[in-house]
Amino acid sequence: MCDTPGERLFSPLGECGRRRDDRILRRLPRSTGRSPKAPRALLYSNRAAVEWRKWHAYLYEFEDVIMEIEDVDLVAPPLGRTPRGVELARRLSGRRLAFADPKVRPTPIRRDYDVFFAFLAFAGEADPLTRLQGLRERCGTAIAFLEELYTPHVDVNRKSLELLGEMGFDRVFMFNPGPAQQVEEIAGCPTEFLSIGVDALKFCPFPDPPERCVDLYQFGRRSPVTHDAALAMAEQDGRFYLYDTVFNVPIPDYRAHRKLIAETMKRAKFFFAYRAGQDLPDAMADDPMSSRYFEGTAGGAVLLGNHPRTPEYDALFPWPDATIEIPYDAVDLRGIVADLEAQPERLATARHNNVTGALRRHDWTYPWLRVLETAGLEPTAAARARLERMAELATLADAEGVPA
Repeated sequence: MCDTPGERLFSPLGECGRRRDDRILRRLPRSTGRSPKAPRALLYSNRAAVEWRKWHAYLYEFEDVIMEIEDVDLVAPPLGRTPRGVELARRLSGRRLAFADPKVRPTPIRRDYDVFFAFLAFAGEADPLTRLQGLRERCGTAIAFLEELYTPHVDVNRKSLELLGEMGFDRVFMFNPGPAQQVEEIAGCPTEFLSIGVDALKFCPFPDPPERCVDLYQFGRRSPVTHDAALAMAEQDGRFYLYDTVFNVPIPDYRAHRKLIAETMKRAKFFFAYRAGQDLPDAMADDPMSSRYFEGTAGGAVLLGNHPRTPEYDALFPWPDATIEIPYDAVDLRGIVADLEAQPERLATARHNNVTGALRRHDWTYPWLRVLETAGLEPTAAARARLERMAELATLADAEGVPA
């Protein structure tokens, strides 16, 4: 094992620092000063086995925060070769073979851990977990967190969900609680809602708030009508409108991507956020949240758009104007913005509540504490120090207010 906390990475041989993907290892966080000790958590990541895309970035951000505040090893098996016979058999049978994804290299787990944690974007990402040899023998509690699974997709992913039960997982967390009962019945273990988060320290505009020079900011899903209205404001009124021009593209450095979003959000006056089901028909019935609400509030932008009508959203964003409702197809965006800018006190309060709310509720530390609680573990000193730092920044924002 490596002796440096925060830089442990399993290779296919189960050792850190020899046969591995060096590019991945260099991207792990540096030591945060924790005393070297036997890590109590094993964290699974697919960062060595997939091409990084924009939507991977915030998943890996969570993993990075965990590695900063926890005594943890990261297991990130790279891809290996798929034997032709195996691949042919899989295609002909259409069924899972003895191992679910032969493209991921088998990786032995060589020591004991109190908890194993896998943050999975999709249920199908559970399949490569079968390549972790000795997982249940070596890990006291096994927890999976499914970020995106909608009710209409449960049957399609039944085999992967059954796999979690076959492997003996103790708990499944879900960001979308809609199909939780179905997943619990299939996986055979308690299943419950857990919120995603954001690196609230990275996104926080304090202690040195920059000028809010971006009038309108948008990335991800958007209304073509509202987008055209914002383009018109940029063309005719000289407004600075910043937006995506490409979607779901590979990115060479996910940390640089998250840093760019954070620095832009600190400088944004208004940011657009919409319900995930707005343009995803399969998600409409569940009415899930998206990461946009967490990113926008953490940076202190005023959110324009709509939000889920769910208890989960209400509990996470209980303050007024966390999202200011505007029509999805906001033809009169110019008038909406002008009306809001005529209410500076309202906007100042919204920005303040967004920043402090994110610091006190939405940092990635909070879902990790729930994972630890499930495993019967106490927070580390590094986790407590991060909570204290966020409390200090929230107090500073309370005292100074968030600049417009």
